[in-house]
Amino acid sequence: MKTITLSTSDTLLLPGRQRARVFVPARSLPAPARDKRPVVLHFAYTIGGGGAEAMLMNLAESLDPAQFRSVVVAINAKPWPHHLKRLHEAGVDVHDLEGSAYLHRETLARLRAVLRAERPDIVQTWMHHADLVGGWAARFAGVKNIVWSIHCREIHRNPGDGRSKTALFRRALSLSSRFIPARIISCSATAIEDHAAIGYPRSKMRWIPNGIDADRFVPDTDAALDTRAELRLSPAVPVIGYVGRFHEMKDLPTFLRAAAILQKRVPEAHFVFCGGVEVEMRAEERELLAQLPHRDQVRFESFRPDPWRLYPALNVFSLSSRTEACPMTVIEAMSCGVPCVTTDVGDCARLLEGVGQVVPMRDPAALASAWEQTLRLGPAAREEISKRSRQRVLERFTIVQAAHQYAETYAQLLEVRS
Repeated sequence: MKTITLSTSDTLLLPGRQRARVFVPARSLPAPARDKRPVVLHFAYTIGGGGAEAMLMNLAESLDPAQFRSVVVAINAKPWPHHLKRLHEAGVDVHDLEGSAYLHRETLARLRAVLRAERPDIVQTWMHHADLVGGWAARFAGVKNIVWSIHCREIHRNPGDGRSKTALFRRALSLSSRFIPARIISCSATAIEDHAAIGYPRSKMRWIPNGIDADRFVPDTDAALDTRAELRLSPAVPVIGYVGRFHEMKDLPTFLRAAAILQKRVPEAHFVFCGGVEVEMRAEERELLAQLPHRDQVRFESFRPDPWRLYPALNVFSLSSRTEACPMTVIEAMSCGVPCVTTDVGDCARLLEGVGQVVPMRDPAALASAWEQTLRLGPAAREEISKRSRQRVLERFTIVQAAHQYAETYAQLLEVRS
């Protein structure tokens, strides 16, 4: 099994075929056994950097290989070597198109070549742009079982896109949703309502919450101490952490304003941002960062290949987002037994349901107060929240449960089409 990169002039070399200078009479070679498993081909821009990508990784690793052969096609997978390794170890075939945009001519030609070579029974696309481009490409390739994914409540404007282009894209998605996908899976119950409001057919949509590997994301005292040592944090200092992209929808200005309030009340409070470095922040965010009473008590980490070792080092995990669907990071933190504080957006309250705190969005004072209350919990109360948080994940949000529901959806499609 290998990662395959394509150019328009390349001959596709499928996994398992090797060139060897061995001369054997042709009639003595047994015919290769035909793989009769249905092929599920996942199409996305990349394989890391966000919640949708994390769910794609989890699902590709977890689908029963005896039931389906999983293939992942990414516009650009190269920035994520650790993720590639994980897919390889799971026996997933990966096609890296080595592109930079969905609509480049060479990228589309490479995608068509993969679709012709793999002849997938099902194409699952991930996020809005992949839904539209991958959905149409699959349809032109003769694939009838196309599954779209909803992992965001909003249809975001790409950098450089104007309002008219974004409006046209939204309209194209709405119209295409009626006849391109056979099913539309949303990780968020709230996002189903948002998309139904812009024309997505309710009859095609199914809610499957995100799922994580609860055997990987576990409470781990040793990992907590090791990670704090790596970050030059004392084992005793209170730490509030954030994991995710530095995207405007995460509303980091509210997070930083809350951090300033908290450091005035709890001067020893430290903060860890995992998912980017300071120079990737917007000007407003860097200005707010500089105004913190104790700027030296803030740490930055790029995306880690082992986030399960970071969460246990936190006293509180928090999101200040103005919008969310079903944030994977909240589920991961809960599975590690870390108390969570989030804004009341998307499915966050549904995820926590009494084992964490939700506050109004764009309210730094409320966010800081919730952090302070959580930090001041006694050992017994913290232990209770930790146990209940992890138990909630085990009952509702594991990748085993999610993968079963995806497999059920795929099987239903294949049965209908057979």
